[in-house]
Amino acid sequence: MDGTLVEFNLPLDRIREELGIKGGYVLESILEDSRKEEMLEILRDYEIRAAKKARLMPYAKEILEATGNAGCKRGIVTRNCRESVEIVAERFNINLDFIITRDDAPPKPSPEPVKLALQASRTKPERAITVGDYVFDIMAGKLAGTKTALLLNDKNKSFAEQADFVIRCLLELYTL
Repeated sequence: MDGTLVEFNLPLDRIREELGIKGGYVLESILEDSRKEEMLEILRDYEIRAAKKARLMPYAKEILEATGNAGCKRGIVTRNCRESVEIVAERFNINLDFIITRDDAPPKPSPEPVKLALQASRTKPERAITVGDYVFDIMAGKLAGTKTALLLNDKNKSFAEQADFVIRCLLELYTL
């Protein structure tokens, strides 16, 4: 979701500071902490605030509508909380066939959330594509057996070669 369909802009440094996380990935640090529930609630509050301010990425709405009109199943697999996805979907009137969040399965890079999405959409991995903007998206998609597409930005060029496809704009999904 964030970085692919919407600009979410979570203040990760501020979140780390508030939670007392020295470095590394915020979610993994939280899940390993004895204060996990309290920390997840703080993260959830940040995600909800970000969802209320999020902006659609260029052509996100158009590609979702076009794929839906073509009969493709569409959904979101995210490391964020469910409520943040529901806020984004409602704000931008995005119709989805499924939503898989960290509340449903271990977070990406685990393949489990992508596998749940495949089950929810009754789709075989070889007929699916995982689109994302981070290495965890690519890893999860590949481990689940889907094709992968990386939405290129200034921060993710270093792992672009791991994706099956690299796109600079969501409209490029039409050509895959």
